[in-house]
Amino acid sequence: MSDKKPNAKATSKKSASGKVTKPLRRASAAKSGQADSNASDSRKAKLFGRLKKNEEQGAYTSVKNLKSKRAFLGKASGASSRGGVEQDKNRFRLIWGIALLILVALIGRAYYIQVAHTQFYQDKGNELITSVRTQKSYRGMITDRNDLPLAVSAPLATVSFSPHDYAREYYELKRIIITNPESPQLIARMQKRLDNMDLMTLAAAANISVDELKRVTAIDPTIDVTDEVAVKAALPSGAGSHYLPLLNKVTPEIAESVSSLDFPGVNEKNFFQRYYPQPQPNSQLLGFMGQNANDPEGGYEGRAGIERQYEKELAGDDGKVLVLKDAKQNSLKEIKQVEPEVPGKDVTLTIDSRLQYLLYKELEKAGRLQKARWSTGMVVDVQTGEVLALSTWPSFNSNNLNEMTGENQRNRALLDVFEPGSVMKPFTVAAALDSGKYTATTLIDTNPGSIRVRGYTIRDHNNLGRITMATLLQKSSNVASTKIALSLPADAITNMQRQFGFGAKTPLQFPGEGSGLVVTPEEKETSRRATVSYGYGIQVTLAQIAQAYSALAAGGVMHPLTLNKNDKALPSKRIMAHEQAMAIVQMMESVTEDGGTAKGAAIDGYRVAGKTGTSRRINPKGGYYTDQYRNVFAGMAPASNPRLVGVMLIEDPRGQIYAGLTVAPVFHNVMKEALRLYNVPLDKPLKTEAQ
Repeated sequence: MSDKKPNAKATSKKSASGKVTKPLRRASAAKSGQADSNASDSRKAKLFGRLKKNEEQGAYTSVKNLKSKRAFLGKASGASSRGGVEQDKNRFRLIWGIALLILVALIGRAYYIQVAHTQFYQDKGNELITSVRTQKSYRGMITDRNDLPLAVSAPLATVSFSPHDYAREYYELKRIIITNPESPQLIARMQKRLDNMDLMTLAAAANISVDELKRVTAIDPTIDVTDEVAVKAALPSGAGSHYLPLLNKVTPEIAESVSSLDFPGVNEKNFFQRYYPQPQPNSQLLGFMGQNANDPEGGYEGRAGIERQYEKELAGDDGKVLVLKDAKQNSLKEIKQVEPEVPGKDVTLTIDSRLQYLLYKELEKAGRLQKARWSTGMVVDVQTGEVLALSTWPSFNSNNLNEMTGENQRNRALLDVFEPGSVMKPFTVAAALDSGKYTATTLIDTNPGSIRVRGYTIRDHNNLGRITMATLLQKSSNVASTKIALSLPADAITNMQRQFGFGAKTPLQFPGEGSGLVVTPEEKETSRRATVSYGYGIQVTLAQIAQAYSALAAGGVMHPLTLNKNDKALPSKRIMAHEQAMAIVQMMESVTEDGGTAKGAAIDGYRVAGKTGTSRRINPKGGYYTDQYRNVFAGMAPASNPRLVGVMLIEDPRGQIYAGLTVAPVFHNVMKEALRLYNVPLDKPLKTEAQ
C-alpha cells in the first residue's frame, strides 16, 4: 500500500469520465479498517433481516409448516422449488376442473341441439333457406247427364315485370364488370347476361312498348355503379316499381313465350279460373266461386249452388312442395313433395244441358212478354225423380260476377216460398178419395157459386152447379174444394199435403233451400180449413210442387228428387194407392182440354194432364194486392203413362193475369221438345189439317 497522494490530474480526469461523486475524505488506516468492519456488519444485519422476514412470510419454512398454512388459492413466493410445485398443482387442478366443466357444458349443449331438439333446430335452419309452397289442386268439373261440361277449371297464368329487380340486376352486373378487370372470363359471363337483358326482346315477346319498359326501369348509364348509395337512389320506387302486368290471365302456352326468356324481373303466377260454358241458364243452379277469407294465399271456394254444396268433393286437397329460396326470398327450385296433391272429383248432374237451355229461353221470352218480375221452372223425370232442367230468369253471366245482383242470383225454384193457389187442389181431391167419403163420380153441389164461411165469402168464377171431382179440377172450383175440406177432419187436407212432401225440404238439400210451411188448422178454424184446400194459408216451393206432381204421375210412389247422378239414390215409398193416383191424373187431363183452364198447355200427339194456379201476391202491409198475381202451372205427359213432369211459374205478370194464358204456353213449348229429345212415344193421334 502506498502512502502517495493521488494525482490531482488523474483524479480530476477520472471524475470527468465517470459518475460524478462527492470527494473522498482522507482517513487514517485505523479508521478505514473500522469502517470496513462496520459495513460488513451492516450487510449481515440486512441479510438476516430479509431471511427472517421471508421466513415469516412462508417462503423459507419446512414442508410440515407449509402444509398447515397452505390456502387453496395461496400464492407461492420466493424461490423454493418445493413450495412452488405445490401451488402449481392447485392451479393445475383448478384449470382442469374448469376445463372439464366447460367440456361437460359443451357436450350437454351439443346433446340438447343435436339429439333432444334436433327437429326444432332443423326446422329453424330450413326456414332460412326453404319454404313450403301450396300446390293448388285441380278443381273437379261439373257436367250434365251426358258428360257435357257445365263448369270447368281453366289453367291460366299472369306474367308480371318488376322494374326494381331488373334495374338492380343491371347495375350489379355493371359493377362486377368494372371491379374485376383482371378476370376476363368473369367479365365475359357477366357481359353475356347483360346482353340478354335487352328490353327490346321482352317488349317483343310481351307485345308491349319498349319505350314504356325503358320509362319504368329508368336505367341511368352515367351512374357510378360502385357507389352503393347512388345505385340505391337510382332504383325505381313507388307505385308500379315492383309490379307491372305484362300478360293477364292468359293460357300457359301464351305465358310461356315470355316466362321462357328467363328475363330478370319477370315473374309468372299460375292458377285455375272457373269457367262456365253455358252461364245464364245454369248460373243460379251451379252458383259461383268466391275468395276464401281463411286462405292466406287467397284461394277460392264455392259460394253458392252446386259449387258450394259439393265444395269438398270438387276442391280436392292442395299439395305442399318444399322449395329452395335465395336471400331475396325468390324460389330457386322444388326440393321435394311434402304432401301430395289430390285432384277434385267431377260431379255429374242429372241436368240435361239441352233441355236446360230451352227452358231458360222460354222463361226469358215469357217473362219479357209479360213484363214479369221473374220466372222459373223445373222438369223432372217421373220414373227416377231426376231433375232434368231447373232454371230462373233473369239470370247473370257467372263468368262475369259484375252482372250479379241480390235478385238475379236467387234460385227461385228452391229458395223462394209462396202461396201456390189452385195447383194444390189435386191433393185436396186425394184427401177426399183417401177418406172413403168420396169417389171419382161423387157429385158436389156448388150452388149458387159461392159459400159463406165465418164471415168470408168464397166464390167461383161462375155457378158450376153440381160437379164431379174432374170438373172441380177442370174449372178450378174453390167452392167444391171448401165443401170437401169442411166435410173431412180438420187435419185431413194438411196431412195429405205433408204426405206429398210439403212443409219439408226436398232431398236435394240445396244451399238455402226453403222448407215452406204447412200449419194444421184447429177444428173451429173453418176459414183456415177452407183456404188451405185451395192453396192459400200455406207456403211451398216450386221444387215441392214438382216432387208432389211427380209422385202423382208415378202412381202414388214418391221418388225423391235428385240433382247428382253420383249420389246414392234414396229409397222410394208409396204414399197413395195406384188406382187413386191415376184417377187424379185422368181427372187433370180435362184441364188441358176444351173447357179447361189450361188449353194452351196441350201438346199434339200426347195426352197432357195438369193444373193451373192463379193466386194473389201478399202485400207486406197486410192482406193481398188486388192487381198483382202469381201464375203457376204443373203438368205431366204423356198422361197415359207419365214420363215427364214440368212446373212453371211467372211472378207478377203485367200482360195477362191467368196462368192458362201466361205460363201454360211455356209448359207446352218446353215439354214438347223434352218429349221429342227423349223419344217418348205418342199416346194420342196427331191432329190433321182437317181437324
